[in-house]
Amino acid sequence: APAWREVARPADVAPPPSDATAREPWDYVPMPPVDLDDDGYLIADSMGQNLRHSGRLSSCETVLKSHFRPRGGVVGMDGVMPYMEGQRHKMVVPDLFVALRAKEDEGRGSYKLWEEATPDFVLEDLSPESERRDLVDKRALYQRLGVPEYWMFDETCTRLLDESGMPLGELLVGYRLRGGRYRRVRVNAAGRWPSEALGLELCVREGLLRFFDPVAGEYLRTLDESERRGDAALARVAELEAELRARGGAD
Repeated sequence: APAWREVARPADVAPPPSDATAREPWDYVPMPPVDLDDDGYLIADSMGQNLRHSGRLSSCETVLKSHFRPRGGVVGMDGVMPYMEGQRHKMVVPDLFVALRAKEDEGRGSYKLWEEATPDFVLEDLSPESERRDLVDKRALYQRLGVPEYWMFDETCTRLLDESGMPLGELLVGYRLRGGRYRRVRVNAAGRWPSEALGLELCVREGLLRFFDPVAGEYLRTLDESERRGDAALARVAELEAELRARGGAD
């Protein structure tokens, strides 16, 4: 297994080596037991995540799938992404990715970049085990692969760095590809970070990553919020029916 580099200033990240067959810091090392497809590429392994981490990501995945369902595309969580044909160790596993130009296919085992559209948006949720990879190595790889936007969430509010390597003191940071390099997304007047790739704005509310639709002027509803809204609607229908029955009895 490769030894991950220590966290470096983002501006100091060196370009990847030209030797495509060499082991690189961002190469994913599967945790057995593993599940492979017919071509020998990884589909899944035993790498687990803590419940709080997976709960946040699952909520984001559900919200974005619901929002983008009418236009299609792929929203994936912990999807194995091989990026170099014939090199089975050349893969990355984004915590969450959105590929709006991809064809919907629930039956795909892994997301092979030489067969699929490049993701438009990638989100990594930092943990102590993945901190160095997310801050340095994955950022360099996603930049190399041409992913338009790369975002990182840090629940500790201590690990995200600015361009000079100083702590940002933020829960969220986003990078947008400009001229082949990632540039930090700046917060807007409303206190949210705009995502050009998604056409949405991101922010953190009560510790949760939320998505705001500037066209509709509202936050995308979580599953709990949708259920509560549905329950409220059903309760209102029942109330109206009761009023109609009461009026009919009075007549």
